[in-house]
Amino acid sequence: MKRIGALVLIGMLAGTSALAAQVAVEVPAEADRVLWCGSAFYWLAADASDAGENAEADQYGLWSDTLMAQGIDLLAAPGFDQEAIDAAIESFDTTVVEEMGTPTARYDVTACPELVDAG
Repeated sequence: MKRIGALVLIGMLAGTSALAAQVAVEVPAEADRVLWCGSAFYWLAADASDAGENAEADQYGLWSDTLMAQGIDLLAAPGFDQEAIDAAIESFDTTVVEEMGTPTARYDVTACPELVDAG
């Protein structure tokens, strides 16, 4: 719920796309796909929950939490502070929900479970 509130706040700011692009550029390459997939699973969990698919929502939620924890570690290693980490996650949440299911998505969400299995 905290992430949704943050998204609403970011959406009210004029530079949402610019912020998303700026943060995405600063994120280390190894963290990009992990955070993208973590955000994708976050949105898939919300969709599954809305559809009453509780087991599926729980699975996506677990995968999201797992990948976001890995992504946070990957951001903390080069020195991202908590504010920068929060901004990166908010940026990914905004960008991923816009990209998912489009031909311009950076990653194929169907390949994301391999990151959880490899972690």
